[in-house]
Amino acid sequence: MSERVREMTSGPLGNGVRQLLETVRREEWTFLRALTDEERERPSADGAPEIRELICRASEARAYATLMLREVAAGRAADGCAEPPAGPVGTWDEVHHRAHEAMTELHAALDAMSEEQLALNPGPVRSHPQYLWRDITNMAVRGPMLSYGQWHRRHGRDFESLAVLGRWYEAVRATDLPTKALSDASYDLACGLSVAGRGCQAMRYLPDAFTYNDRAAVGVLKAWAREDPDLAPLADRPDFRTLVGSKQS
Repeated sequence: MSERVREMTSGPLGNGVRQLLETVRREEWTFLRALTDEERERPSADGAPEIRELICRASEARAYATLMLREVAAGRAADGCAEPPAGPVGTWDEVHHRAHEAMTELHAALDAMSEEQLALNPGPVRSHPQYLWRDITNMAVRGPMLSYGQWHRRHGRDFESLAVLGRWYEAVRATDLPTKALSDASYDLACGLSVAGRGCQAMRYLPDAFTYNDRAAVGVLKAWAREDPDLAPLADRPDFRTLVGSKQS
């Protein structure tokens, strides 16, 4: 690695995104190692083919994240709210090969970015600040981690679902990313705990989603929380209503 590339990539934003990329890839390798060849292809194996599709979607999201980085590097706008196109789902070997390729390409694009570029708001003007590093993290890590947690929940494994969210939360805490990242992870963990019927635990984390967020985004997030079905089990709690306000009648 040249001195110029090392200088561009050795900052809290670039390093933090890389740490989170390692976290989600470990999560995906767990699925590969935990299932036998027969289980991977048998629809009754707790939905194993569904995981293959989710990993494929994660690869397409990372390919779009790579495109975003390249667009910004070329001085063009990039919309982090766009929906990445869906790709074909192949065999397990093909899916993991594509996952490796997509991750390698994303790391290479990340290597070419400066900290200043990662801090940019490169897309359309919205109601609160957006940042390139967060767009990349949401697409390449946060979205896939949430989908893996939801997969466990759909198959009745609340503990495993919360474990995925816990690993996402702790991975963010271990980075030097801006506190907005911890706002995201706190919100996600609170939602998971709420759905699992652990309201008191959910309310331990939900306030951090607002405390650690950008001031301009707090009102938007509170409005979202009031309508979020994952937080609906908390709706009758006075502490929840005090935190997010009441729904407009």
